Amino acid sequence: MPMQKTASLESDLRQRLEAGEWQPGDQIPTERAFATEYGVARNTIRKILTRMVEDGLIERRVGQGTIVLDRPDTQFASVLEHFLNASPIDILNLRIYIEPHSAAAAAKNASAAELEAIVAADAKCAEATDLDLYEYWDSEFHRRIHEAAHNAFLTDLYDLMSIIRFQPPMMEIRRRSFNEERRQAYGSEHGAIVTALKNWDGRAAAAAMRAHLLSRRYNYFGQ
Repeated sequence: MPMQKTASLESDLRQRLEAGEWQPGDQIPTERAFATEYGVARNTIRKILTRMVEDGLIERRVGQGTIVLDRPDTQFASVLEHFLNASPIDILNLRIYIEPHSAAAAAKNASAAELEAIVAADAKCAEATDLDLYEYWDSEFHRRIHEAAHNAFLTDLYDLMSIIRFQPPMMEIRRRSFNEERRQAYGSEHGAIVTALKNWDGRAAAAAMRAHLLSRRYNYFGQ
């Protein structure tokens, strides 16, 4: 069979797979079925499928035939979609796990300039009485702590969590909870975090961050 026709046939099979004609876990047609469909020898199909196996697109399983594999790019898209659709309380619980560790790392790793940036964001929070402005600077306060931890992955993860933070469902929860008494309480909690960071006290920074986020969870969800 001419090489050009073989390449065209392989391209067609790959396009069909990419288009979702067969989903991960599906069994694709047999070599005999493909050979009949395309009017070629089974050996031609076998060589094409072998290359697709080598590329991690499909897998031959004894007793099951040839199965479509879940590609890393589709796995990532699925995970990202699930993450972005997470509930507000799930995101807050994730922050409770992660941010105390970032605060502890920031206490050890923050530069003088990074500490100044954290303090500046906290000062903007203290000045803001409008919810949207307050939430912006509160987010910046937490983000700058992640940056001061010097872990780029944690900063990127916080940015992802912030997407959910500013979605209407979460903002509505925050709006219902926002009042002057709580704004002042959050300011005191921020102050405890800042004091620990300035003292290079990682344990105190982690404890203060955890207390702050637990306070938020109780005010939002009663937990």
